[in-house]
Amino acid sequence: MASVDLDLTRLPSGNAGWHALVDHALSLGDLSEVGWLELKGALPFGKGSRKRSAVVIARTVLGMANRMPDVAEAHLGGHGVLLVGVQGQHVDPAERVDGAELVAAVLPYVGEDGPRWDYNFIDHADGLVLAVTVDPPRWGDRIHACRKDYTDDQTKLAVRDGEVFVRSSGATRPASSNDIINLERRRDQAADRGAVITMGYEGGFDHLDPDNVPDLIRQLIARKADELLDALPREAPRGGSPFSTAGLDALMKSTRFEQDRRSSATFRGQVERWRDTAGEAVPAVAADFIRHYRAAGKLRLTNESTKYLVAVRAQVYFAADVVVLAESDSEYCDHGGEGFRVFQQLPDPPVEWGKDSSLASLYGSVRSPVIPRSAAWRSDVEVEALSDGGYCVTWDVGDLRPRSTESSAERFAIYSGAHAPEVVARFKVTARGVDHVFEGELRIPCAQEPGQGIGWTYRGGDSDSSSI
Repeated sequence: MASVDLDLTRLPSGNAGWHALVDHALSLGDLSEVGWLELKGALPFGKGSRKRSAVVIARTVLGMANRMPDVAEAHLGGHGVLLVGVQGQHVDPAERVDGAELVAAVLPYVGEDGPRWDYNFIDHADGLVLAVTVDPPRWGDRIHACRKDYTDDQTKLAVRDGEVFVRSSGATRPASSNDIINLERRRDQAADRGAVITMGYEGGFDHLDPDNVPDLIRQLIARKADELLDALPREAPRGGSPFSTAGLDALMKSTRFEQDRRSSATFRGQVERWRDTAGEAVPAVAADFIRHYRAAGKLRLTNESTKYLVAVRAQVYFAADVVVLAESDSEYCDHGGEGFRVFQQLPDPPVEWGKDSSLASLYGSVRSPVIPRSAAWRSDVEVEALSDGGYCVTWDVGDLRPRSTESSAERFAIYSGAHAPEVVARFKVTARGVDHVFEGELRIPCAQEPGQGIGWTYRGGDSDSSSI
């Protein structure tokens, strides 16, 4: 008898589930054969009988793939199953054929781009059973036809290239004209309305050590702090004549000291606070630095079909080892092409020693003035850092005409510390009135040769200039 634990609404999982399905078939015998289940006795795969056995399996695979989705979904989650080795109410053990040999024999009849199917062996107590599983049919699927001729005069088994098979009352048979009409209706009712979307990227990504630029900016901050502190006066040598060279130098510095309202300790405290505050700004400044030098790529979306798509939105998901920076998110404004000026983005340092004024003594962590981006600029893209790592790029594409390509107005700097030949991101695209999510992979090649990367170093000179 069939196991009481058998759930016919979904595909079996694990040994217990598949054993329960075989027991169900054995308890009913041929009566168990329905649209989603077919039984066959042992099929030999020797040289003289391999093709015939492959055709028997292929006919069932094609027939189950040509079912209507709304009917198929009622059992096994829409899957179809062929049990080879079950004859009536007993097991006629199947041959343990090599998987590669099985696929190679069946594939010429169903096609490499035909129905998706799989197989597994069930070691039932009464003998070996081969289960062939066919994926659920979907709205929009094309009609699956046989891809190769075969004729066996002895058993009268024959199939023709282009012949269409369907399931009916537990049997596989050639399609009638009415079956073809239904299958055409299935094809025309695709949720995607026949649209085909592809996504690309106009540019490449960079190999870049993520600590390279932040470390460089911290070096510049430390150098600036040291320069400020070096201006503090040194104490005059004890016992020295005020008219000696050393004493005169000390006197001049002492006079300069009297002109600055701050004590040495106060000034040192201001420099240390500035160093800490500037350090907190390093990640944002580093991101602007990279945008300034590397922002170059654009997203590209192509409508390969003849469908007009309205209100298209694309989302691209990048893994945690990839950093994505939108050019329009930069706060930096390049003045006259002089290169990236780091200290324009950092908090203002304390007024140099000896140049104090009542206004300057009120030093606070205020950024240098930055000319805002033109109000006319409106990005069509939003870049969001995800809580679990990685980035999500949302692009409001707008309408996408048939056979057309749109590129984002936004440009990106994309980099990774991983030395991989390409970055692979996932994308999802939706459109108004289309009950379908277009999904796929976006592959972005590396801009450098294998094993190479980019980096910046400080070459001296004006620390707030393009000498970086």
